[in-house]
Amino acid sequence: MLRYLLNESWISLSRRFAAAGLLALAVAGCKNESVKVEPADTNYYPLAVGDYRIYNVVDTIWTRNVKTYNRFQFREQVAEQYTDNAGREAFRIIRSRRATATDVWRADSVLVVSTAATNVLETRNNNPRVELIFPVREGYWNANAFNNMNGIKDENLHYTRVGEPFTVTSGTVSSTYPKTITTSTPDGLEETEYVNAFYYLRVRQVYAQGEGPVYRSRRRFIYCEPGINCVPSPSVIFSGIAHTETLIEKGR
Repeated sequence: MLRYLLNESWISLSRRFAAAGLLALAVAGCKNESVKVEPADTNYYPLAVGDYRIYNVVDTIWTRNVKTYNRFQFREQVAEQYTDNAGREAFRIIRSRRATATDVWRADSVLVVSTAATNVLETRNNNPRVELIFPVREGYWNANAFNNMNGIKDENLHYTRVGEPFTVTSGTVSSTYPKTITTSTPDGLEETEYVNAFYYLRVRQVYAQGEGPVYRSRRRFIYCEPGINCVPSPSVIFSGIAHTETLIEKGR
């Protein structure tokens, strides 16, 4: 059920048509070309074989306004570097999971991250997504520009808090990163399909310069039971999930 909710939250980040200006930005920012990577921006997602990152993960699940929690850890370890069919530099990353810090890691999934001077693609289950575009700038891009959802269910991301510091706490440990970029879905003022009186959907990722992804958050809330008349309130969640991943360790 949890995996279904997480997948559904990603798929529901969509709308049927995109404005011509947004499409132009997506094409410009997401051009799938083989170009030597420029370090100034791509240093927000550095990768090398042997690198690993460990994240504390918390899933908070609401069912008829009752919360339950699931806590575990993910490890992402770079296993291989190669050139993909498009001529891009690519890295195969093994994602492992364990319930507690004393448990044995068990393989969970595989993702591929490929980098170019114009963007960073993450591929999970043969589904490539544009997670970053370069140079970092204002404006939206379609994360689904290179998969079969392009033009059917676009997913719009944009940069916020460019170059700003970011502090995050996991357990009793706080970490501060002096220079970061944040990607996010639109807020309710920009696109009511993502946030409105009955529904809330927000996807946010923070990347620190020289560190890579340090924080991921996905929140999806439905305030009223489908088919039932109600007055929605953000303090009463009929169903929903908040998923966070916080970097706690990085090394090689």
